[in-house]
Amino acid sequence: MAIVKALCLSLLAATSTLAVPSPPRRGRLSPVVRNGSKLLVDGKEWKAVGPNIYWLGLDENVTPPAGEPFDPSTKASYPTKERVTEAMAVVNALGGTMIRTHTLGVSTGNPLSIWPEQGVVNEEAFDIIDWAVYQAGLYGVRLLVPLVDNYDYYHGGKYNFLRWAGFNLTQAKDSNNPEIQQFYTNTAIVSVFKDYIKTLVTHRNQYNNLTYAEDPTIFAYETGNELLGPVWGDMNCPADWVQDIAAYVKGLAPGKLFFDGTYGINKTHLNIQEVDVYSDHFYPTDNGKLQAGIKAVEDAGKVYFAGEYDWVGRSGGDSLESFFQILENSPAVGGDTFWSFFGRNGPDCDTFVNHSDGFTLQYGNPNNTAYTNSRIQLIRKHFIAMSQGKNIDPKEPLPSVPCPAPSPQKYRKVQ
Repeated sequence: MAIVKALCLSLLAATSTLAVPSPPRRGRLSPVVRNGSKLLVDGKEWKAVGPNIYWLGLDENVTPPAGEPFDPSTKASYPTKERVTEAMAVVNALGGTMIRTHTLGVSTGNPLSIWPEQGVVNEEAFDIIDWAVYQAGLYGVRLLVPLVDNYDYYHGGKYNFLRWAGFNLTQAKDSNNPEIQQFYTNTAIVSVFKDYIKTLVTHRNQYNNLTYAEDPTIFAYETGNELLGPVWGDMNCPADWVQDIAAYVKGLAPGKLFFDGTYGINKTHLNIQEVDVYSDHFYPTDNGKLQAGIKAVEDAGKVYFAGEYDWVGRSGGDSLESFFQILENSPAVGGDTFWSFFGRNGPDCDTFVNHSDGFTLQYGNPNNTAYTNSRIQLIRKHFIAMSQGKNIDPKEPLPSVPCPAPSPQKYRKVQ
């Protein structure tokens, strides 16, 4: 069996004419700034393209070995450092520049989260988050971090803050309850949410000795993931709340950009001075919605970002090729992130982590179909067009990523 496995791996490597990607940078990254409808790094236009990798700080898809931290009620565990480092190597291989990553920011209400309870800080939760930020910086990968989730997920969200304030609400029973708007309007809840943000943003990374506020690897924070009111699609995330949270984050971290995480382009938000980028999600891909959103944001002199989209074609919609063409040809588009990436269960290099939503991209999985790999090649072509201005053949072989992926610098903690 070992001989067969080795032969398969050698044949797989032979199909690629491209070098194994290596970490491109070892120094501190330059900050990302906005000039009108463009993002800039060191005075040159920069595009934010990559995957959504929601699990970098806390996962729900792997049962760890006995004795490792695990919450059986939510199936939550910390991802291994090998999994995190591999993710950075895959972003490099895809030609990406960044990751949108929920659980580096949304981490409440779970025994393994940053805030298991209101005001209670779990320092252990920061270890893997610190590692993810550290490895991203060494690989030259920047991070977009949402601060709260619209939903009642394993890693936390707005329902935690509501329950801590005495509102006995769950998403399963109360997603249409008008009381969920208390998350935005109740001054006591807003104050607690700001306390949580301060805990997160002012945390000092044990691996590079920078606070998250100081570290340009985290180039932006986002109000949250798919924030809504009690009616699906209502975009009822009050403008004054968005402005208040954006101003608070920029007060703590003046070097960060800020994204409006409302689910959809709410035109009443477009004049909020503190917001740099507005985003939407696409299930299915919808070129008409995309073009209308881009125009609204461009007219406001801000940056547009496609924060999630169906790369598989599972939900129908317009072709991925035409969707990418609009993104590539629209000057006000700052980038996009597909949903979503999963890799090997490192240090186990033989097993890929599965997620059941139908949109999982497993880079380098020998069991991928030809169709799946062609879609991954199309994503890589798009990312390179966006990030490097190059037009490559969509059939160009995908670079291999070794397992375990190399850590660019020897593992150490800053004392």
